[in-house]
Parts: sequence; C-alpha cells; structure tokens
Amino acid sequence: MKNILRILLAVILFSFTVSGCYKKNDFDDIVCGEYNGNQLLKEPDGECYYINSNGNKVYTESSECDC
Repeated sequence: MKNILRILLAVILFSFTVSGCYKKNDFDDIVCGEYNGNQLLKEPDGECYYINSNGNKVYTESSECDC
C-alpha cells in the first residue's frame, strides 16, 4: 500500500511540475476583427496578431484590433 501511495504522490507532483513548464494556452485570446483576410486575435496583454499560412503568429499594431 505504501508503494502505491508513493507512486501516486510522485505522479501528482510530476504533473504539477510539468504543467507549470508550458506557455499559457491561446484560448484566452479573443477575436478582434480581420487584417488582410486573416482573423485578428488579441492576447490578454493587449497584443494583436494573426496566424500566417505557416502557423506562426504575426503581430500587428494594437490599433488594428476592433476590441
């Protein structure tokens, strides 16, 4: 029983450690208009961007966002 508890504790601690290593997800970003045919998104800190055809974020002026 002690071994099971140790393994469970190790798994829980490992999951907390790993989850803290990743960047916050983009699900907090909101849609704020369109720029050159691309959907504009706004990060919680106010930065505006769109995703280009390569899947990379391309930042624009904050004034381009409609929200």
